[in-house]
Amino acid sequence: MKLEPIVWFEEVAKTHQTIAPYIHHTQVVTCPDLNKELEGRYLFKPESLQITGSFKIRGALSAISRLSKEQLKHGVVAYSSGNHAQGVAHAAKLFNTPAIVVMPKDAPVKKIENTKALGAKVVFYDRNKDSREEMAAEIAQEKNLALIKPYNSLETIYGQATAAYEVIQDVSNPKIDNALICAGGGGLTAGSCIPLKHVNPDCKIFTAEPEDWNDHEQSFKAAKRVAVDTNRYGLCDGILTPTPGEIPFAINQYYGVNGLSVSDQKICEAMSFAFNRLNLKLEPSGAVALACLLDNKEKFKGSRTLIMLSGGNVDEKTFADCLARATN
Repeated sequence: MKLEPIVWFEEVAKTHQTIAPYIHHTQVVTCPDLNKELEGRYLFKPESLQITGSFKIRGALSAISRLSKEQLKHGVVAYSSGNHAQGVAHAAKLFNTPAIVVMPKDAPVKKIENTKALGAKVVFYDRNKDSREEMAAEIAQEKNLALIKPYNSLETIYGQATAAYEVIQDVSNPKIDNALICAGGGGLTAGSCIPLKHVNPDCKIFTAEPEDWNDHEQSFKAAKRVAVDTNRYGLCDGILTPTPGEIPFAINQYYGVNGLSVSDQKICEAMSFAFNRLNLKLEPSGAVALACLLDNKEKFKGSRTLIMLSGGNVDEKTFADCLARATN
């Protein structure tokens, strides 16, 4: 893969101009009490308030907006546990193109229903038996559809990057010392690196993951892509990928990203913090970066740190269970 940081940044700027009419420009929020406690400035980007409830609409719009008229005529296919599914379904609707999404049969009901309600056809797979990538590729070839990848594509990554691009546009002081970003395939982290490192070359960027699904953290330490065991339950359904995406990992390695991980208990506590202190309802995957901040306060004390709150698509029972667990 050719490394072209200046070209990447220019593409991110152009992508933001293209997709801006279709998304919410989510505003950075802070927590004065936390700023005082840690003697720093902690900037939260609430993509839980984004259209379709997560940052994923950015990448979907970026990729679909680049398709030709002929490709749009045929349609698109994607694979996702839920947030990318909803993003692709919504973006496809905006661009008047049919969409098929391959989703795990145990995906949250809310995410499945929302994807269908947005007009996409859902095809189910078994996480423990099937390859969603292979299923989607077969459908794409059989029906002549464009494959919209959730993270392992520069076209998608440029869209994910627009979240951090907005941050450096919005804050009065664009100097950011650290950034904590949830990681499934790694596309949001890779995308965020592009504008953040363009403005702040010394900014330290960290992936945030559940401790049982910390393939990025392990991969950075090993200096190669490492896979984790997928045959187990994971609270953070939105980021349960077994190994980093090839393209995001190359970008993240180039920018010197490191990894952090936390327990499910800490993630539930972060969801409670966001709800009670920031007035934000986060899904577990959307709270993992905040959990890493709260679990590493000394590490980030006295700094200007960006925390991506990546999504808020959580059903009422799961949310209530997580808040109850946070108080135990």
